[in-house]
Amino acid sequence: MNSFIETSLKNFCATHDIFGETSVFVHFEGKPESEEAENGFNSRIIFGHIVYRTEKNEEKVSSPLMLKIMPTKSNYKDYVLLQYVNEIFFYARALPIFQQLGNTQVLMPKCYDSYFHFGQRTSEIVLMYEDLKAQGFRNHERFSFLDLEHLTLMVRALGQFHSYSYCAKSQNPLEFSALEKWFNYAEAELIRTRPNYFQLFAQIGLNRLRADPRYSSHIAKVEKILENADALVLQVNTMEREEPMSVLCHGDFLRGNVMFRYENNQPVDVKLIDMATCRIASPVIDLSLVLYLNADQQTRSQHWDHLIDAYYEGLHQVFGGIGVPSKENILKEFTTKAVYGYLIASHFLPSMIEMDRGIKSFFCYHTPAEYDDLPPSEIPENIFKDMMKRWCKEEEAETLANILRDMIDRHFI
Repeated sequence: MNSFIETSLKNFCATHDIFGETSVFVHFEGKPESEEAENGFNSRIIFGHIVYRTEKNEEKVSSPLMLKIMPTKSNYKDYVLLQYVNEIFFYARALPIFQQLGNTQVLMPKCYDSYFHFGQRTSEIVLMYEDLKAQGFRNHERFSFLDLEHLTLMVRALGQFHSYSYCAKSQNPLEFSALEKWFNYAEAELIRTRPNYFQLFAQIGLNRLRADPRYSSHIAKVEKILENADALVLQVNTMEREEPMSVLCHGDFLRGNVMFRYENNQPVDVKLIDMATCRIASPVIDLSLVLYLNADQQTRSQHWDHLIDAYYEGLHQVFGGIGVPSKENILKEFTTKAVYGYLIASHFLPSMIEMDRGIKSFFCYHTPAEYDDLPPSEIPENIFKDMMKRWCKEEEAETLANILRDMIDRHFI
């Protein structure tokens, strides 16, 4: 464990009364670092036990604790840093507003504290959470498509989360409005460092759709929309707030950022984690991600109305629907915002499908060795396109084309 994390844990024990009384840090129990972390695209999550002793009693005590640590080496380091700063702001600025309205711990873990060091060459951040695994929560074993039971829990919880925004706008409109200035849209950094970033990925499903004669009359319109993919992604997320629709979005509402609790092998509860991509935007930003990256085409075809109804039920469960727009107006949002879900899917979904096959397959892992330490902006575009060809297989291209077909059939594009 590096000195920054150890110092942070010492400060945590010395300055917090989390465990009932003032405590002194002894050590953090876990497996060797090469084994203890659950590695995501942007973070290292460590589930372990903090060992401490109280000032009144010399006996050592152990309590579960989850650490989320920002990677110090990444060719997406500015993008990652923005995400961690967002997560700190969520717990420091947004959550206190929501907690005035109701108990948010039914939806997410408690964040005890965050520690950070910003240097000219290296920045370090660690966030400390209650350990949901110790309470029986875990991630679903699949990375991509989930069954209806899991999806229903997810969208209902999403509705509950969004309901805090609608209630806050009614009860504390000035405080909620002020939140907008605190959150950065991290994906803007990807676009800045690699022009046409999302436009390149958007071609994967579009090229597949071009070969489908059933949709030939729609190709020109889809091409027109996707040729400005980067601008569209920015517009959906950074445009002036549209009222009364806007909420504080999770921003990355996918299987990897929720944890389920089970009884008799059935999911009975879910909690949201990883608030690093929060932003004030349309609720469809979150809905389009879960419906297009975690629901397959068959589930969408058969259960779309059920999932929308479950989301709307969630909107009414906590505060009785205070400030909540009509279901019809929420559905109208899909006609201008749903394509965002396709653009994010074109970037991440092929990796998620490959990981379900046991293949470590984030796009960034396909960087040729000579470009491995370079930011996206310094990788030549012909190399970037070649990486995409080797990374995205036929099945993944067809899956992305199915998303476009679904959006066309529902008149979203």
